[in-house]
Amino acid sequence: KHEAKIKSLTDYMQNMEQKRRQLEESQDSLNEELAKLRAQEKMHEVSFKDKEKEHLTRLQDAEEMKKALEQQMETHREAHQKQLSRLRDEIEEKQKIIDEIREYKLQLEQEKLSADYDKLKIEDQEREMKLEKLILLNDKREQAREDLKGLEETVARELQTLHNLRKLFVQDLTTRVKKSVELDSDDGGGSAAQKQKISFLENNLEQLTKVHKQV
Repeated sequence: KHEAKIKSLTDYMQNMEQKRRQLEESQDSLNEELAKLRAQEKMHEVSFKDKEKEHLTRLQDAEEMKKALEQQMETHREAHQKQLSRLRDEIEEKQKIIDEIREYKLQLEQEKLSADYDKLKIEDQEREMKLEKLILLNDKREQAREDLKGLEETVARELQTLHNLRKLFVQDLTTRVKKSVELDSDDGGGSAAQKQKISFLENNLEQLTKVHKQV
């Protein structure tokens, strides 16, 4: 809309400039006509110098004609000057409007650029915050992975220790049971208390085996 208005005002200024030139050309034409009349007047004065008395009336008519032409030229000159002055004022006014529109347009463009810059700046800050969060989350995941790895190693060591302890316990328990069975055989079948002890040890062994499997 602003570009169309600027173009319209520019065309109007060009038309006013063309009219001004036409008026100046018309004024130049009238000046030439006046110069021709003055030249003719001088020719008449030289040609009829000796017949001045006879042609006094004709010279008076020519003088009156000259005065009338000069008056007409003066009237035209004043009109032209007024018209030129008015045209200059209009051109200056239109030029001022064009300058104001251009300045307003530049201001709008600067505001738009500033708004776009602020928007890009905010988006960049948001991306930086997201990147920092991702980096922090990745660090936490790496730390959790390291902690899990250490826990897995600890559990593995504990399981191995438990397995070794169970193995030793089973071996010890088996040795004791064998010894107890041998003593019972020597005593003619053994006592009820020893059999009960063997049954108790076997039950404990079975429970330990179940717990180890669950672990």
